[in-house]
Amino acid sequence: MQNYTGRGWEGKNYDNNLSTKEITKIVRQRLKKEFSECKFSVRYKSFAGGSSISCALVSAPFDVFTEDLKDGYIQVNHFYIEKENIFTDKAKEVLKKVTDMFTSFNYNDSDAQIDYFSTNFYFHLEVGQWDKPFIKTA
Repeated sequence: MQNYTGRGWEGKNYDNNLSTKEITKIVRQRLKKEFSECKFSVRYKSFAGGSSISCALVSAPFDVFTEDLKDGYIQVNHFYIEKENIFTDKAKEVLKKVTDMFTSFNYNDSDAQIDYFSTNFYFHLEVGQWDKPFIKTA
């Protein structure tokens, strides 16, 4: 990886020959294997400036929220999962592992202060979906 900013990084599974579509497929299979009791929605988008992957924890047999969320949906800042008081410890553990799976296929050499953005894909993490609340299955 070219390191223009001097602060760039790449995940241990990063491969510039893998498309975002292929990464989505690989991680979707890993999620099914590691978290067979959970259901995830994993989607990718390609656009003029790059691509993104969105992952939503749709259902699980454990409590995710420490308080009642009316909508059953929240966008997660995957950089600060540990600091979020709204999630149970089990949810934090799962969300962190999910983030790590995706991050392992990513690279980032971006610097917003110089308006330079170079990343393999942008990552979005959610619990529930905007039109479908999270469901506890047990």
